[in-house]
Amino acid sequence: MSTITALLGPTNTGKTHRAVTQLLSHRTGVIGLPLRLLAREVYDRLTAEVGEAAVALVTGEEKRVPARPRYWVCTVESMPEGKDVEFLAVDEIQLAGHRERGHVFTDRLMRARGVSETMFLGSDTMTAAVEALVPTARIERHPRFSRLRGWRRSS
Repeated sequence: MSTITALLGPTNTGKTHRAVTQLLSHRTGVIGLPLRLLAREVYDRLTAEVGEAAVALVTGEEKRVPARPRYWVCTVESMPEGKDVEFLAVDEIQLAGHRERGHVFTDRLMRARGVSETMFLGSDTMTAAVEALVPTARIERHPRFSRLRGWRRSS
């Protein structure tokens, strides 16, 4: 049975890292990221681990699709639809509230699923929206392990 997890918490707590690790634990998968540069960073990490022949990169500006990729790294808008992959993740789901891009993130919340596992990552502010749009999702909190400190200008 397919599981759906919403991993919610503050920024810079390792949610994306956890999703990439989970992606690699599956035979096939797709991860949708909010920024082209973040997609490129994840693509570079995956290709270093499994090779370029196994990983596709699709953004609005770049498209690298080998003959038979196991993993797809995309911007959320560029995620392939209708692809049967074991694992699917969407990062920064709080962008569902964005005036221009929100409809894409909302669509992914409602329709994008992995065959075995789906993971949605984002801010705690999405708890009520996830409960309403994805009632079968298990919500997990991802706390910050260290305290962020403000930057101070020295005199």
